[in-house]
Amino acid sequence: MMGEPKATTEPGEEQAFNCEDEANAIIKDVKAHVAEICISSKLASDATQIYLNIRTIESATCCVQVTSRGFKIVSSQYDTIDEESRISALLCNGQEQGNDNEEEIFETPYALLDKISPRYVESFGNQLCQQLRALQQMRTELNEEDEEEEE
Repeated sequence: MMGEPKATTEPGEEQAFNCEDEANAIIKDVKAHVAEICISSKLASDATQIYLNIRTIESATCCVQVTSRGFKIVSSQYDTIDEESRISALLCNGQEQGNDNEEEIFETPYALLDKISPRYVESFGNQLCQQLRALQQMRTELNEEDEEEEE
């Protein structure tokens, strides 16, 4: 058995997953890397699922279902669930690859954004570089203070 043990819950129980808290954490995490992200005000949420409207930096829009299973694009329009989820065309650049991609569920919002927004990766990488530079600056300042105290 590799990895972390999963929390044990009865089948059908979703207690460990709070959709609204999860959605708000996702919004906080990725809002700097998308043009817009918000909880759908028109699609009903419940204890097991919530819907997010996302507009990428490239201005592509989608509605994403968030559940304990992961993140699934349900429409290319806000506040909508497509009856025929043909989002696989977006994900596969128009190449049909069977039914697997119609139900593509991403484990993280980052994996989903990585797939649909090339500039997300660039934005995320730039932010990471800025944070690393700030950390390096802090270390340099701390080292300089230590050297002054030793003199």
